[in-house]
Amino acid sequence: MNIINLTLSNLKRYIKSPSLILPMILIPIVSVSAFFTIFNDNDSSIPSVPFALVCNLDGEYEEKLIKELNLKENVFLIEDKGNAITLLKNNKISSVFILDENFSNDINSLKNPTVKSVKVEDGGGSIFAESKINKFISSSLKSKSDNKDINLITSKIVEKKSSFGLGSTMPIFFTSYLLYLFAYSFCKDLLDLKKSNVLKRMLSTKNKDFEILFSLCLSLFIVQASASSLSLILINVINGIEINISMILIVIANSFVVTGLVMFLCRVFKTDAAISMATTLYALLSAGLSIPTLIPSLSMKIPFLHNLAKLSPIYWVFEALNGKSIILSLIALILMGLVFVTCGSFKLRNFAKN
Repeated sequence: MNIINLTLSNLKRYIKSPSLILPMILIPIVSVSAFFTIFNDNDSSIPSVPFALVCNLDGEYEEKLIKELNLKENVFLIEDKGNAITLLKNNKISSVFILDENFSNDINSLKNPTVKSVKVEDGGGSIFAESKINKFISSSLKSKSDNKDINLITSKIVEKKSSFGLGSTMPIFFTSYLLYLFAYSFCKDLLDLKKSNVLKRMLSTKNKDFEILFSLCLSLFIVQASASSLSLILINVINGIEINISMILIVIANSFVVTGLVMFLCRVFKTDAAISMATTLYALLSAGLSIPTLIPSLSMKIPFLHNLAKLSPIYWVFEALNGKSIILSLIALILMGLVFVTCGSFKLRNFAKN
């Protein structure tokens, strides 16, 4: 009962500090909206990640999509699915997007056309193309209908099943990545509790050290998980990007990792400057090592770096986005969180005094 009361007390304190919570909600929304605004621009071309688009080249909406993509030389327009799969098997491209033969008819009939995606084993690498295909179909359906809330594209991943729809990659990445940058704010908040002797006053009560420490961790986790989940929901409302329970679970698992990271950093580092540098470096290295997992064309083919990336939580986010087992990614993230929590556990009385 003491833990519940202490947790509620900490939650109220966080709610009264909008400078901690609002950035976690607003910055992912702004980042994702800016991303889709930039890459939805007709003058913007897709980065040089090779992929194939299999479709009827003479179709009404197929022609419009090709024009919308502003394709470069590294994109193959193919009518025969077999030829595209051959290119994929020979590692000439990273993925194949297959438009159903009724693609234009479905849009004219206000039906969500199905886009099949076949990817190489080591990852996708066509997130920009996925996003633009998704946006094109959504805007085409809306332009044909008076109902502006019409559902988005239904995606179907072939050979590698994924619970994430087209266009959901960047919202999950931005939301997860920014959680690690925001870790500094919560570290600073915990250090401020120490400097202002709030922790000492809490220790002078009848509450046990474990109850106080556990309530701090639990309230921190609840705030991060709730704020990031709300951010995803608002991204769905504002940008029309489909979300599902798998996306929420991945973000919540990252919130648990960040909770452990905050405790670990507060134990190891004693100053705001050191913690700020540590959180920034960790976030950058985590993303930098993991991006080749999502975009194979950026990979340096160095096994050591690939194995090192597995220690990064962002790596497991990308693994889930690439169609690998979401359960495996969740387990890996939870284990990372447990490691940080264990390494970050400290004697509260010693921490409050020093």
